[in-house]
Amino acid sequence: MSSVMESLASTKTKRFKVKHPKRKLFRSNDPLLSVFMWGVNHCVKELQHVNVPVMLMPDDFRSYSKVKIDNHSFNKENLPSHFKVKEYCPIVFRNLRERFGIDDADFVNSLTKSPKPMENPGKSGAKFHISADKLYVIKTLTSEEVEEMHSLLKQYH
Repeated sequence: MSSVMESLASTKTKRFKVKHPKRKLFRSNDPLLSVFMWGVNHCVKELQHVNVPVMLMPDDFRSYSKVKIDNHSFNKENLPSHFKVKEYCPIVFRNLRERFGIDDADFVNSLTKSPKPMENPGKSGAKFHISADKLYVIKTLTSEEVEEMHSLLKQYH
């Protein structure tokens, strides 16, 4: 009986490390940019599952997608705990990217590396940023500018 107790006392236990799925971190000193980078990544990835329409409909030019995030534990040091991302005319802008030969992966790659602020703000006081690879300029929009974008988008497309 004592040999059984000795063998139980000398058994080794193996410790397992818990593996968590890899998640992309969006790091920026400005929380607005962190949310922007998360939003670009999320919106483009979500659209990959949607079939491309043969013809855009008038409703596509007024549509938007909105995502509300309650971020309690993941990436708390870079992202606010609660935020919303709203993407205007997702199908239309996807169609424009395809027309101009912009690959979704390249687009996401360009805009999910922390954009740099531009020195001179616009006349409206809007914030301007430039992507890390200097391919894209990012501008904050007022609600009036969003309405103007909606009216110009049909003509532009």
